[in-house]
Amino acid sequence: LLSPGNTPRRDDASVVSFADDSTKGDPQFSQQVEDILNVAFEIVKTKSLKKSLDYLIACNFLTPSARDIASFLRLHQSKIDPIILGDYLGDGGKDVDDAEHFNLIRFNYITAISFVGMNVERGLRHLLTNCGFRLPGEAQKIDRIMNTFSQCFWEDNAGDHGKCPFQDQDTVFLLSFAIIMLNTDLHKTSSYGTPQGQPKQKQRKKMTKPEFLNNLRGVDNSEDLSR
Repeated sequence: LLSPGNTPRRDDASVVSFADDSTKGDPQFSQQVEDILNVAFEIVKTKSLKKSLDYLIACNFLTPSARDIASFLRLHQSKIDPIILGDYLGDGGKDVDDAEHFNLIRFNYITAISFVGMNVERGLRHLLTNCGFRLPGEAQKIDRIMNTFSQCFWEDNAGDHGKCPFQDQDTVFLLSFAIIMLNTDLHKTSSYGTPQGQPKQKQRKKMTKPEFLNNLRGVDNSEDLSR
């Protein structure tokens, strides 16, 4: 699992730009920044978020470091479609180096969110409803985001046996993934229907509590998680 040793927690989002003390407050420079951002967000809509970030890096508005990219995404999340942002955060890259770069972006984005004092369900709900992105539909992307969430949640709550009564962060990951699957099951069940004019289909059965608990049997080096 990713363990960046020198990545600070809870840092304020900041944009790394080509500004210096002599240009701050200059109306012409401010307009130049606004123009660059407008072009960048248009690229997000017409091409991709990755190409938009590449444009900002080429303009020396942003450095290519994972920390600075994550800070930019947090600062401007309201201007980025949550689906597009979620897909980007779940990206696995094209090769080993690219995968590590995306790991660091994902970690720096999620580690800025405090999960202190939350249980897994509340922390997961906070991540997926208040943090600017929508969870992707692809299983591998969900896996990557849940992996990073479990690490950050564990760092915030390990030792708090009321909110995090687990032996290691792998349990947080497995429980988080199980909750996502349960939510997906309930959503599919509620939206399951028969198109007009088609023969009536059998109602899809919802996952039961025993079935959910059975999926977690043996997790956390015990026969069952606490019910």
